[in-house]
Amino acid sequence: MDMRFLIVNADDFGYSQAINEGVCEAHCKGIVTDASLLVRSPYAQQALHLAKEVDLPVGLHIDFVSTFAQMGAPDFGPESRLLRELFSREFRREIMGVFSCEELLKIRDELRRQIDDFRKMAGRLPSHLDYHFGLHYLPDVMAIYLFVAESYGLPVRWGVQYAGNNPLVLAPARLCDCFRGVKTGGVDLFLSLLQDDWKGVLEILCHPGYYTVEGLSDSYNLEREYELQTLVHPRLRAEVEQSGIQLVNYDWLNEHRGSELL
Repeated sequence: MDMRFLIVNADDFGYSQAINEGVCEAHCKGIVTDASLLVRSPYAQQALHLAKEVDLPVGLHIDFVSTFAQMGAPDFGPESRLLRELFSREFRREIMGVFSCEELLKIRDELRRQIDDFRKMAGRLPSHLDYHFGLHYLPDVMAIYLFVAESYGLPVRWGVQYAGNNPLVLAPARLCDCFRGVKTGGVDLFLSLLQDDWKGVLEILCHPGYYTVEGLSDSYNLEREYELQTLVHPRLRAEVEQSGIQLVNYDWLNEHRGSELL
């Protein structure tokens, strides 16, 4: 029987103190194996400190679209052309235009800066690269993402269903972004995502955190706490283990680079 491995990655690490604490709880008491950091956030350093305390591997959540992105790169953020193009393709299925070579080089340079900022802050490279919002709708940007990841030797998140095959950089075989925070039935929802016939490494992304009463402009605020409740539920871990699925992380993936297991 083919072995199945599962990475459960918590996105938006560093978004707020409440999210930082929720992500760490989802790792310590639940099935979260990795997190990915918004390195420009004012809560990023705290997130790394908490992760070190609980031995949580941390990757880089590449951010070209939030208000945090503007802190070190005025060409990006919520008013940027990149975000407008991304939203047009993701929600309207329309291509407004293509990026120029100059714009793609700016994207490359900003990606490198975020990796280097992570390394300065954490004292090491991120465990992997992934991305904030659906950059997979921008294939030219995803190519830059792969080239930069290859230059640093980093594994990446990759969704074949969005971006086609990735023959260049190590990544989980499959990506699932269908888990959502629901008030009831969250465990059954998560387990249903494991029912498809798959082998190798599957990544399920999640967004756990405590509800932030003030200071978080995020339409998904409450649902983060619902996700957290699901991810720490004892039944979830028990059923994942009983199914023969092995929880792993991106460090494990990197260590098994080239293995027949993958």
